[in-house]
Amino acid sequence: MREKNIKIVKVSKGNEIEHTAVHQEPERGEFVYVSTKRYMSNHEADTIREAMMIGYVEMSQINLRIAKECLHAELEAQRTMERLVSGG
Repeated sequence: MREKNIKIVKVSKGNEIEHTAVHQEPERGEFVYVSTKRYMSNHEADTIREAMMIGYVEMSQINLRIAKECLHAELEAQRTMERLVSGG
């Protein structure tokens, strides 16, 4: 029976460890390139997600402040509309 040419590689970043089974036939440089590209893609997605979360929190505070500042105008418009509709 032919022996499989597979190696288990552990890639760690901080507390996270990723196990990857690698066939030895491709060059090591290609494996490093693919692994690095995959890591960067995952890291980039996490970075974008975190930036979006921070942006949404900041925007919610801005929207709340605008809504509070314009509340009196909204209430006045509602009263005017009710007055015009009721004929008073």
